[in-house]
Amino acid sequence: MKVIYIGSTVPFSGKGLITLGIGKYFLEKKLKVGYFKPLGTTPYRVETDIVTDRLAYFIYQSLGLKDDLSYISPVLLDYELMVKAVRGEIGELMSEVKKTFEVIATRKDIVIIGGSETVWQGAFLGISGVDIIRALNAQLILVDKYTGTSFLDNITEIKKILKEDFRGIVLNHIKEEQRLDITELIVPWLEKREIPVLGLIPYDSFLSAVKVSELNEKLGGQLLSGYQGANNFVQNYLVGGMEVDKFTEYLRNSLNPGVIVGGDRADIQLVAIEEGVKCLILTGNLIPNNIILSKADQKNVPIILVGDDTYTVAQKVRDIAARVSLKEKEKEERGLALTQKYLDFKRLEQVLL
Repeated sequence: MKVIYIGSTVPFSGKGLITLGIGKYFLEKKLKVGYFKPLGTTPYRVETDIVTDRLAYFIYQSLGLKDDLSYISPVLLDYELMVKAVRGEIGELMSEVKKTFEVIATRKDIVIIGGSETVWQGAFLGISGVDIIRALNAQLILVDKYTGTSFLDNITEIKKILKEDFRGIVLNHIKEEQRLDITELIVPWLEKREIPVLGLIPYDSFLSAVKVSELNEKLGGQLLSGYQGANNFVQNYLVGGMEVDKFTEYLRNSLNPGVIVGGDRADIQLVAIEEGVKCLILTGNLIPNNIILSKADQKNVPIILVGDDTYTVAQKVRDIAARVSLKEKEKEERGLALTQKYLDFKRLEQVLL
């Protein structure tokens, strides 16, 4: 039986997508696949008596797995657990992880372990990614974004700690301006250190897209108009704090944009609506005039009203977009197509002993 740990050195690297792609690949080869995420970070109630990790549950469903749901994420990291751990009020947790693994691994050909935000998370609980890899004799497949010298430091440290258990890396979210450095500098650097490169996956802004309805919910906003556009996907964001001419130029070069703008900037709001943006996010709790509301309804442009200032909203939107979710079918299919095209599955099989 093979045991793979899908981890990363930075949060939001796309581990869920790669886990899904690898899981489906082995299922299509008629292998019996098990999956669990030892340390969950986003508690999600599935049934009356079962709380699991949101991403783990999504992957469990997408792979069509049949193991008992209560085993999918045995430890959930929340504020209460943190307080108990700091006070010394919890026991040793690795035994719980091992017990879960034994159940999941029964009659399986391969077990995929989903990592937390980073391979270091959970160290204070004794169940970091590194701890789990060692305890379960797993092999690490790292999914990371290239972030410059910090990336080189992280990879060097992981290789030093795990040695031959570090089986390979997938570089994800590669932007066009990074491609030359990655292919000519970083890939040779990794291969020289006996770290096989298992995939170079380009950045796809659609995978970071957020539905207007979800934006409204997470921003705690109020939808004022354009209700029929609530299912629009927003892929990029512009802050409407500039002159109209310059704003229009940026807007026309932006793919499926949402616009964050003060509620008092009717000039920017009108241009954005006429250009057919995916949504307007108006800040400062300033309700726009009736002309703006009427135009937005005509064009099916949703307007979200929020109380925060423009800078705060822009920061919140950036954080929301960073947490890539594949729960929409369109995004799951798009993401899986990327893994099929850019992951080197043959080499993946070769590096797994």
